[in-house]
Amino acid sequence: MDYVVAEGVTNEAVFEARNVIKKRTRFHVSQMQGELESFMTAIEKAGGHPDGPIVYSLNNVPEDGIMDVEFLLPLQEEYLEVEGMRFSTYFEINNVLMVSLDHGYEELTKEAYARLLWTLEQNDQELNTPFYHILQTEGAGRVTVLIGYAYW
Repeated sequence: MDYVVAEGVTNEAVFEARNVIKKRTRFHVSQMQGELESFMTAIEKAGGHPDGPIVYSLNNVPEDGIMDVEFLLPLQEEYLEVEGMRFSTYFEINNVLMVSLDHGYEELTKEAYARLLWTLEQNDQELNTPFYHILQTEGAGRVTVLIGYAYW
């Protein structure tokens, strides 16, 4: 099937990661940087070593400023125990639409969401996941926003 996609949107079969440590939490949007740092520090103190970019899912519409977020990080270790976190050997999202942003992430996030949702609508597909944000650990400020959709 040929897809109609918004500018900058790409269609991938799968997004996957192995040996993933996860933490789901709620906080005010102004605390995002501190929460990310706390997540990474706890993993490092437990002996964990990143094996890919930090990913987080936004599981609500933070109209009151409170975000419901799940942080995910692929690790080199085959298992790691960290208080308040869960470990999964595998993480996968099928039927993925994504768009990357090089700068102005906070300002362009709504535009990225709109492009992804427009693409779903144009192709008569349904959103199947929350919005995931991939934060590159190398390079300056590149963020990829992705979603999974129900393939009919």
